[in-house]
Amino acid sequence: MTIEGVCNQALDVIGYRRHITSVWDGSKAARIALNAWAETRDALLSKTQPHWAKRDDQLVLLRAAPEFHYTEVDWTPAYPDLPWLYEYDTPTTCLVPLQLKPRLAVLPNWRPRPVSFRAKQNNTDRKYTILTNLPNAVLTCIYSVHDPDEWDLEFTEAMIQVLSHKFQVGLGERQAQPQRQQQEQPDAANAA
Repeated sequence: MTIEGVCNQALDVIGYRRHITSVWDGSKAARIALNAWAETRDALLSKTQPHWAKRDDQLVLLRAAPEFHYTEVDWTPAYPDLPWLYEYDTPTTCLVPLQLKPRLAVLPNWRPRPVSFRAKQNNTDRKYTILTNLPNAVLTCIYSVHDPDEWDLEFTEAMIQVLSHKFQVGLGERQAQPQRQQQEQPDAANAA
């Protein structure tokens, strides 16, 4: 399945006659598809959180608290926000952070305990970081799956339905339907 295949199925749902050959072909439907695709995909992944979109990523450390007791130190922006000991960068494809766990060297952890963390958005670049007290953290997250071939059937169907609503609004199909209903109502009144 391709992006165009999903978009064309959404166009079929609303009864639009012209398919797009590419999201880059410049047609009105292609422009709507191009504008709506990534945002719709990521919003739907964030909402449904399918199991096939979960991934574990080793986090990259940005800042750490000083080695000695932090009440004896002037806390500067070089350190994570209090009371956290570590601040990690989130992977660029991470949509929803779900859980943190320690990186295991030898044995699997059969009974993992929840680890507290907080996602923090930076004001400068609007990017999220993870604050926690866990060293060498691994993040389980919902990530942005770009390839429709990796989606399951239920997610593809949900994507088609959501896109069809956006196409309906963008292509003016919604405005045409109430006019048809208004035309049918006077005809029914005249018949009575």
